[in-house]
Amino acid sequence: MKNALITGATSGIGAAFARKLGKEGYNLYITGRREEIIEKLAQEIREKHNVAVEVIIADFTIPSEVDFLLEKIVSVDIEFLVNNVGFGHEKRFLDDTYENQRKMIEAHIESFSKITHLVARKMKNMKKGQIINVSSLAAFTPASFNHLYSSTKSFVITFSEALYIELLPLGINIQALCPGFTKSDFHRSLDIKEKTFKNRGLVRWMSSEEVVRLSLKAIGKTGGIYIPGLSNKILYTIIKLLPRKLYYIMARHMEM
Repeated sequence: MKNALITGATSGIGAAFARKLGKEGYNLYITGRREEIIEKLAQEIREKHNVAVEVIIADFTIPSEVDFLLEKIVSVDIEFLVNNVGFGHEKRFLDDTYENQRKMIEAHIESFSKITHLVARKMKNMKKGQIINVSSLAAFTPASFNHLYSSTKSFVITFSEALYIELLPLGINIQALCPGFTKSDFHRSLDIKEKTFKNRGLVRWMSSEEVVRLSLKAIGKTGGIYIPGLSNKILYTIIKLLPRKLYYIMARHMEM
């Protein structure tokens, strides 16, 4: 049987990946912090798709809990890895304590790198496997309200591209998934109201299920950076073409 590890699988994009890969016949190892919700998801997938699903409760801002996860999977051959842990801060960098802000570095970089190191090394030995690292369109749009979010998600992209270059000749594909506006608990956790989820101009909200469908379809063809949705691709192109001084002015204006 094939095995997949999905981090941050409690809801949203992570849960959508779990449902989809379970449907494709993968035995799953899924992580999250909200035990009651993720256990309910696991039972749903077991009953629908007759696959094994093991839940590992882990907070990726706590190194010992990540180490516990690594101990659980060290002897497992993981063919598909989805690194989906991600969260935002309600307070700006300078309005918060550094210790609280540092948690994002721990989760998005340190814990992410630990897990990828273990799993990718085994994939390299097996000469097979696929990895999807969930970044964000925000990685290309630094703003004064998301200092560390955009910065750490930018790290995910560069890291994924480097790993893609190394492992592609072995048949291992790596995707840096950069979704844009996605309806999920991520935005609700930042107290973004449901009425905000409206399409305006190039702002087109996608469901988690659509993001996952497009991501899995794309990784079968090519790796590297993948941006789902035409409007998101257009936004990315505009951002890349804008002179940085003009972008800075626009970013300040949008925050006023």
